[in-house]
Amino acid sequence: VFYITSRTPASEAEWTALQAQTLTLAEAGNLLMLPAHARGRTRWLDDARLMLEAGRKAFAAAKAKDVAALEALNDELYQSCVTCHEHFRPGYGKRGR
Repeated sequence: VFYITSRTPASEAEWTALQAQTLTLAEAGNLLMLPAHARGRTRWLDDARLMLEAGRKAFAAAKAKDVAALEALNDELYQSCVTCHEHFRPGYGKRGR
């Protein structure tokens, strides 16, 4: 999705693969909200919802073969990753010394 303008699907098979990838992204958000992962943590659930919503939008855009909509989602998708990593990956964004 991040490279949609330079790697735009050119065949039905490529669009189908992109649709599967974006659906997988949305479903990953769902999985992260399961009790085994979330353990009732509000922040965790909020961050997982960001991924779920961005993934749902990306899937809808991929199904519509809407390159402009996919490109417009880049920041939202990226932010959903970064937000969670900042909260739950110790040392995220810090360079090793």
